[in-house]
Parts: sequence; C-alpha cells; structure tokens
Amino acid sequence: MVTTGIKDLKKKPFGGAYSIHDEETVQVKNDAIRKYIRDEKLLNPDQIKNDYFKKFKEWMFSSHNVNGYEQYDQICYTHGTTESFSQFYVRYRNAKRLRIKKGDYFYHSMMQKLWYGDNFAWLDDDKIQEGDVLIISVPFAQTGDVPDNLENILNECDEKSVPVLLDMAYLNISNGLEINLDHPCIEYVTSSLSKTFPVELNRIGIRLQKTKFEDQLYVINEDGYNYINLQNCYVATQLMDRFPADYIYKKYLPKQQQYCKELDLTPSKCVIFGLDKKQKHTQYKRRQDDVMARLCFSRVWDGRMDD
Repeated sequence: MVTTGIKDLKKKPFGGAYSIHDEETVQVKNDAIRKYIRDEKLLNPDQIKNDYFKKFKEWMFSSHNVNGYEQYDQICYTHGTTESFSQFYVRYRNAKRLRIKKGDYFYHSMMQKLWYGDNFAWLDDDKIQEGDVLIISVPFAQTGDVPDNLENILNECDEKSVPVLLDMAYLNISNGLEINLDHPCIEYVTSSLSKTFPVELNRIGIRLQKTKFEDQLYVINEDGYNYINLQNCYVATQLMDRFPADYIYKKYLPKQQQYCKELDLTPSKCVIFGLDKKQKHTQYKRRQDDVMARLCFSRVWDGRMDD
C-alpha cells in the first residue's frame, strides 16, 4: 500500500473535504435522476453530452474573473478530477521530475511514488527546471485561495516548457477569484462538481484543453460512441441550469463567518473551509509539518456529523 504521510481525518467532524448536502440541491439531483430514467429512450446521447460540455464550461467560470478560458475548446467528460490526473501522469511519465506544492491533494503524493519514484521535488523546495511537470490546485487545496505567486510560477513554466495541469475542483465553492489561463504551459484545466453539489459518488468532472491530444478520454467521449456516464451528464446539466455557480458560496457565507468566529478560524475563500492560523485545532493538520489546519464544515452543517 502506498503511504502519503497525510493523516486520515474522515472520521472527525471537520475532517476531509466534502460537498454540502444542501436540501435544495439534493432535491433537484433526485428529480433529475428520476426524469432521466423515465425519459432515457427519448433522449439524444450526443445532445446530452454536448449540452453538458457547453453548460459546464460557461458555468464554472461565470462567478470569477478568469482570463483566457475561451481558448480551451477541447472538452472531455471525466470521472471527477482524478481520471484527468491519471491521464496527465501517464502522458508525462517520462518527465524529469514531478512537482507538487506542499498541502495539495493527497492523491498526487500517491502517484508520485507509483509513477515517478525519486524523480520528484516539492514546488516549495526547488526552482522549476526544464523537464519538470507540474500539477497544482486553483483554488489551492490547503487554503482555498489562489496559490501564492501563481502567475510567476506559470510564467516560469512558460519559459521552460513545463507542462501544467490546473485542478479547479474547488472553483465553485469560492467566488470572485482572479485567474489567468492565458499561458502556453497550461495543458489541462480540470474540475468537477463533487465539492459543489451532493454528487461526490457520481464522479462528475470535466477536462479542458486548447489542443487535442488523443488519449483514452477522447476515445470514450467521441460522438456516436459516448462511452461515458450520460445520466451523470444529464443530472449535472440540470443542477447547473437550476443553480448559479455562486449559489453555495452565497448561501453559506454567513454560516462560514459564524463558525469561523466561534472556532477562532480565518475564513477561507472556499466557503466550506475555515483555516486554523492560531494553532488551536492542530488535530486537523493533514501533515505534521503543516503551518495550519484546514477544517471542513460541510458534514456538520448538513447533519451527517455531530459538532
């Protein structure tokens, strides 16, 4: 078994990172599933998929100031963001080094060991070099904000031809971020609905590219073949049609502010998180050497966990 050095906090009330099982979104999800099952024989698979592509791309960026996203017109359905990560690792498995920022998604630490072995360096510990390959979450997994010096990092990757994947899984539990996607180094932008809506077990994601690279995701997404979960595409489009991209952020912002005040936390730019910058909740540190802990409120708010 591959170990990551990251503590498993899923059993703690504020551990992990989860969507809020908001009553309104749960109802719309369930209604959409029933409608799809009832009408499946009447629905056009290509239209379901293409409606999903069009809606997701417009929707995900609509509550932020994102420059250059229009050029990412090659789109695939993915099982969450994780499937996109796997394809990125496979494509660049012969890279000189994998680069990850400390505090990012634990999955990357697992893949570092499996695919890259010793060909790895934390982004925090060494300069970017030619032959590197980078994955980074935006908003960043540890803080929920745009990573420090992101523009400088991407400029350096441009100069040294370092392929980059931006993981935007937390984009739609935040609001009003400024992000520049107009960088040649960015090969993939990926996101999912798993933190925005109660669909984490449905695995509903998207991958965007500027230039088509025909890996297995393109094969299974081809029109007329559509070897993807069309029910998920349909349900996701229904959710995005019903709820604006900032729905969760705006609805739960007062509750985030309340909980952060009560627990003496700093509100994250992602509304489901509070940041422990005063070392009062060290049991929620994912790594022993983390500078702060991140607490997730979702399961307490929706009643799945007791405070």
